[in-house]
Amino acid sequence: MKLELRDYTKEANIRFGKLFTFEIEMVPFPDRRQRTIRVWLPGGYDGVRRYPVLYMHDAQNLFDGAGEVESKWYVDREMQKLESEGIQVIVVGIDTSVDRGSELFPPHTPNPEHRIPRMPGAPEPTPKGHYYADFVEQTLKPIIDENFMTLTDAANTGVGGASMGGLQSFYMTMRRPEVFGRSLVFSPGFSILDRSCLSLIDEYDMERLRDVRIFSYTGDQTLDESILYPAVTVYRKLRERGLDYMHSTLVVDCREPHYMTAWNKYFAEAVRYLFSEDNSVPMPPPRSYQIPESGR
Repeated sequence: MKLELRDYTKEANIRFGKLFTFEIEMVPFPDRRQRTIRVWLPGGYDGVRRYPVLYMHDAQNLFDGAGEVESKWYVDREMQKLESEGIQVIVVGIDTSVDRGSELFPPHTPNPEHRIPRMPGAPEPTPKGHYYADFVEQTLKPIIDENFMTLTDAANTGVGGASMGGLQSFYMTMRRPEVFGRSLVFSPGFSILDRSCLSLIDEYDMERLRDVRIFSYTGDQTLDESILYPAVTVYRKLRERGLDYMHSTLVVDCREPHYMTAWNKYFAEAVRYLFSEDNSVPMPPPRSYQIPESGR
């Protein structure tokens, strides 16, 4: 499928790289809804080198000049910080819709005590995350791979988002780690589900996650206050099941709220962890401590 691309670089006030948009039908949703896709290309993109790809939700919030929300993730500016490290990734953003609460709702048992937020006029959220995941994997990814210079394997294909987008990203990696081997999970709405999410990890064949990387983040202010404990619980469960720090990590910043300023703050660190050649943490050399003599 040959795309009709619109250059959105100037309108979105892109400072590094270029941004293009196109429209697509979201097969396999039964209503075949339409959606805008935003593709950010790194500054060095020349049609020769191939790049990893990070698929992200809520694309109107990723770049300046896109959508009505003033605060942004400013993905292009954060990616520029990684240029000197040789870490560059194509970012494919999928626009939000009024049915966001359903699209980013994995097909697990909902928590009856948790009310899912929805936009004014939006239908009651029902789990449609499996349709959304199928759309990204079966419709969008093949089109991106055909039209752009991508690295197509799981180690170079990530999915990311925040809040319900973080929840959906985690679901997509757990569901198909052989496709989405990198997962950016910010302020994930794990509390939307009942313990089915933890049961999934308990019963999971962890060998499937042998090569994945999951970067989780949460704050502890506003809505993130209720997200912190479930995020830590899921992280600990993954560690108990055998994922070491090179495959799953969690960053907690108790000063930060459930907002894009925090997600912007940790975006570059997450991309570095997910896509660098070596994401191990160098340990400092042991220090020699001299215990002072008594009375001195």
